[in-house]
Amino acid sequence: MKVGSFTPEQSASALYAMAGDDCSLHHDLASLTPKQRIDHQENQVLTCALQVALVGLGKSVDHVALGAPFTDGTWRNMLSHYHGMFTAMGLDPIPDAQWQFHPLDGFYESVAATLPSVELANLYMISGSNQSLHQNPEALAVSRNVNSKLHFAEHAPAAGLPVPRTEIYTKQAIRAGDAALLFSDCPGGIMVKLLGLAGSRNVFAVDSVDDCLSQIVEYSDDVEILLQERLDTNEWREMTVDLTITPNEISISNVRQILFAGGKWVGNYISSELTVPDSHKDVLMQVGAYARSHGHVAAEGINCGIDYFVSGDDVIVTEINARWTGGLFPAEFLRRLNVSRPAVAFFDMVPCADAAAICDFQQRYLYPGTGAFSYIPMGFTPFAMEIEGAERYFVWQIVEGDFSAFIQAKSAELGDATFPTANSIFEEALS
Repeated sequence: MKVGSFTPEQSASALYAMAGDDCSLHHDLASLTPKQRIDHQENQVLTCALQVALVGLGKSVDHVALGAPFTDGTWRNMLSHYHGMFTAMGLDPIPDAQWQFHPLDGFYESVAATLPSVELANLYMISGSNQSLHQNPEALAVSRNVNSKLHFAEHAPAAGLPVPRTEIYTKQAIRAGDAALLFSDCPGGIMVKLLGLAGSRNVFAVDSVDDCLSQIVEYSDDVEILLQERLDTNEWREMTVDLTITPNEISISNVRQILFAGGKWVGNYISSELTVPDSHKDVLMQVGAYARSHGHVAAEGINCGIDYFVSGDDVIVTEINARWTGGLFPAEFLRRLNVSRPAVAFFDMVPCADAAAICDFQQRYLYPGTGAFSYIPMGFTPFAMEIEGAERYFVWQIVEGDFSAFIQAKSAELGDATFPTANSIFEEALS
């Protein structure tokens, strides 16, 4: 069995095993700061939704490792509901007889003890947490380098890649005033980036040295902090692509526009109208070649996400994610389902008390529909969490077609407490 982080479209039989690997790439999970522990636990919760999506993206000969919380009766029934929806949409999902359930803590050690007979083990990324599967220190070193924002900032300029003004300081040096000139030269603000947390939890905008220090207060004085010029979004549009990298070829598998609301990432807009001009493609191919030169490559195809900004023919690359990306999942669903209309992929939360009504709503608007929009389910989290005075769980989905029609339907049938992020996307990100 070959172990790696391969692209989704594999003909070989595979075991999919993914469980919140970002933090363990650069940190010892036993020595996290309080905030890092919270962020890591939240990432484990959200990764459960990715595990459900893998049921839909896998094949009938594949296996998938899922978190043990899915074995609870309520969530196990919902998992069957999602499997049924995947089948109804025309996918060939992984059969329930080939679902494995493992504790979230010690997930990969449990997986390693019950390996099925398959050709590939497909991981989110090569990381410290899944060493029991890959057992490859060289691959881990490569993953640490190509997924490191600090490594990219140090090596990208020498490779001729266009990047924002970026400087690296220790926390102690920032406190001593060494970064004052950078803040003075960048009146639009600074993006602060730290190693090893997922979902933008290690990236935030600040306007001053004091603001920066307040955000990194729990970190030690010797930790390295990446400070990057914040680009004016009135002049630059943020985009992201996934590349497939093999020893002989680099190709673009999808392109997405990143959606923001309330200053936070809320989802991805995917449409055939989003194209990559040759002037942009040339730069993106250079980035792929850079990642490959640092060892990020596989004969089976390996994914590399690129976050970048465009203004006319100009491109500025802010970071790379040499792994599966959150946007790769919806892009792959849309490709396999041959969706032609524009689509929005997003996480949202729904009340546990309304779970039956939500499942009914999903079923009635399931792709392929005949109306102004249709609903493409991807995943959910098997946890009832107290949020804003009610128990809720997270759902991950794509709405293809008229997003405003989806807003009207869900508000009329389910109320505004269901899919609240969708409201923000409609009012801010798509306006």
